[in-house]
Amino acid sequence: MGASERAAALRRARDRQARIEAATAGVVAARGNVVRAGEAKTQAMQRHDERIAAAEVLCESETTRLAKACASAEAAAEILGISQREVRRMVKAERTRQMNRSPRMELRDDDV
Repeated sequence: MGASERAAALRRARDRQARIEAATAGVVAARGNVVRAGEAKTQAMQRHDERIAAAEVLCESETTRLAKACASAEAAAEILGISQREVRRMVKAERTRQMNRSPRMELRDDDV
C-alpha cells in the first residue's frame, strides 16, 4: 500500500467517522424530542382530565342547585332532559363532596 493509498484510506475513515458522529447526534436529538413529546402529551392529557373533572363537578353543583330551587329531582330532570336517577346521582355526589369539605355542615335529606 503506497502513501497515497494510506492517505485515501485515512480520509475515508475520517469521513466515515464524521458521518457516524453526525448520525449519532441526530438520533440523540430525535430521541430527546420523542421523550419530551411523550411527557408533553402525558401532561396535556392530565390537564384535560382535570378540566373534565372540574366541569363535571360544576355540572353536579349546578344540577343540585336547580334541584333545590325546584324542590324536586323530578322537575330538575324534566327541565334538563335527563333521568331522575342521574339528577339524584349528581345531588348525591355534590352532597358527598360538601360533606368531605366541611364535615361539621350537615345536609338534610329534605334539602332535595
